[in-house]
Amino acid sequence: MDQRDWELLDKQMRRSTPPRNDGIVVLTIATVFLAGLAVGGILFGQESVAERFTGNNAKVASYLPNRSAPTINR
Repeated sequence: MDQRDWELLDKQMRRSTPPRNDGIVVLTIATVFLAGLAVGGILFGQESVAERFTGNNAKVASYLPNRSAPTINR
């Protein structure tokens, strides 16, 4: 290929690639991230009664096998 062919190929390739818009890409990533947070909060946001009981009593239960007095953090 000579210089003229390279120039023609360069012109053709410049037309085929769309202009890049980084703002839209960043906005899309942020939107998908926030939508994932919202969906995760809806699906996994509700704490069951068993989880609350276990979470509240985990420290007390860990002290009982050692026969030491349980501590309560307030």
